[in-house]
Amino acid sequence: MKSSKIQNSMELKMSKLNIVSFSGGKDSSAMLLRMIELNMPIDRIIFCDTKLEFPEMYKWIKEVSKKINKKIEFISGESWDKWFYGKWTRGKHLGEIRGFPFVISKNWCMRELKHKPMEKIFNSGDIIYLGIAYNEKQRIQKNNLKYKYPLIEWKWTEQDCLDYLKRRGLKYPLLKFKRTGCWLCPKQNLQSLKILMNDYPDLWKKLKQYEKDSPHGFKPNFSLKDFELKQNS
Repeated sequence: MKSSKIQNSMELKMSKLNIVSFSGGKDSSAMLLRMIELNMPIDRIIFCDTKLEFPEMYKWIKEVSKKINKKIEFISGESWDKWFYGKWTRGKHLGEIRGFPFVISKNWCMRELKHKPMEKIFNSGDIIYLGIAYNEKQRIQKNNLKYKYPLIEWKWTEQDCLDYLKRRGLKYPLLKFKRTGCWLCPKQNLQSLKILMNDYPDLWKKLKQYEKDSPHGFKPNFSLKDFELKQNS
């Protein structure tokens, strides 16, 4: 039984696959449902789980999986806490814990929690489908031929995606956020932080503890305590 699983895994790695990189967002969800509706080739549907998603996201993924009657595979990399509390091994911060990733330039959380786990899944020759809407086409990687952008090919905007989900009987649960992502991301805007503070008190409490533990706080020249006081004044 074990050898059979190993063989199947090896065969999967050797073959060239059509893989949907499913973020769980409204655009990605609309793309996936429409691809299935059009009978486009899909070999795997991958969700990279940082373990830092909002609770509604996990419920939504179950709802989408049930709707399409297909398995959505969860993969994950290193844990947030391991890297947050781990120490810098070189540079001017040598010996300090990393704390929050810097908001400017590339950071360790995207590399370790998103990119590396996905790189282990994708093989040379695979076709990767990404759910980037037509009105955000500036985000595409133009020179990388392994990526496909169905929404851009269909000229579907973010609103088109929402309308399509509605027609399919699905209501995206996180529309209160302009952009969804990890609940503790220091790159989120002030409106998202306000929603986090008001609607998710347990997560807000955890975020404040992380800020206290981080050697450079949550983000430069910004304090969650001051933000909280300002919102409550």
